[in-house]
Amino acid sequence: MKKIILLIISVWLYALSGEVPVEETNGTLQNKTLILESKESNLSANVNFTYQPVINEIELNDTYVSFNTNVNLAVVINKERFFKYLPSLMNALNAYFAQKGVDYNITLYNSDINLSKIQSGDIIYFTTNLNKLNVLKNSDKRFYLPLINKNETNITSKNLYFGSIDFKKQINILSSFIDSKTCVIADNTQLSQKLTAYEKSIPYIKNIYKFPNINYKNLNASFIIFNTNAGETAQVLSTITQKEIQTKLNLSPQIGYDPLMIILTQPADIKKLLIANSIIHPPLIINEYASLLNSDIRYNWLNYSTCILANKIYNKQNEEDEFYMNDFNIYIFDNQIDYQTKLYKIFNGAFKQVK
Repeated sequence: MKKIILLIISVWLYALSGEVPVEETNGTLQNKTLILESKESNLSANVNFTYQPVINEIELNDTYVSFNTNVNLAVVINKERFFKYLPSLMNALNAYFAQKGVDYNITLYNSDINLSKIQSGDIIYFTTNLNKLNVLKNSDKRFYLPLINKNETNITSKNLYFGSIDFKKQINILSSFIDSKTCVIADNTQLSQKLTAYEKSIPYIKNIYKFPNINYKNLNASFIIFNTNAGETAQVLSTITQKEIQTKLNLSPQIGYDPLMIILTQPADIKKLLIANSIIHPPLIINEYASLLNSDIRYNWLNYSTCILANKIYNKQNEEDEFYMNDFNIYIFDNQIDYQTKLYKIFNGAFKQVK
């Protein structure tokens, strides 16, 4: 707890100095801190940002002595596309290493970086572009890919590790409940389009609607699959209740496992809702650290998968088990995180697993 308080103080000191951290508390015991610097003298809505590591290190003297070797890794991400997710992602990593009590160094690069300029041999690489894998597999570095599941590609390489939730498996499990007319509610996000592509193989699919353009009358007596975020899904479910439409079963993959589903709906709206989830029993202590840093691994699957891959990097660099991720009680088989999928309903204001 003392170290977390010092982390928060360090962010406050940055705020006073006018520097904006890439993540809200990216400096820890003897660790380099990455900051977000503006090309302009003042921060405004139209400012262009660049990422670079701070030259000087922040040393917080809390008399802690680490018995572990240093962990050194790099994060490569498209800063424009993922800008709003960066604080949560980086603080999730900070939370993971903080609870490990290990000295660590994370260096953040934009996706246009020349890979040969990255010193670390372990790189958490955020991309959904499968063509990138042909370049990465020929590198002498190791890449950890939180946004790609191995079943999405035919590429196999010893230096590529895949971390995305198995959405295809989730869709297959949900589709086992379907035996008649089914409608899909989607939006224009890349994830929604990926889910819809998986679902097109379901023989009972009759209509695919793009939110908010939905013919609600056609939803009557149908199964519904939601490929929309919690806010959009809650809005559709509320409208179904209001219009007294009787659906057979409402199904949602991981995207629906969000506490907003509880906040934004009434019991009548979610009575027939079934959600697939692969974040099974996330470590309480890591989530507590993450919460202190305004992040989350309990519901945010991207943060969750990223931290599991960080566990992989930690184990490798400290000569520990590279297949069993002990901090998450999960295995990595054939270079892919081996997610389990459970089904949940919302009951009494909480997600309850369906036995």
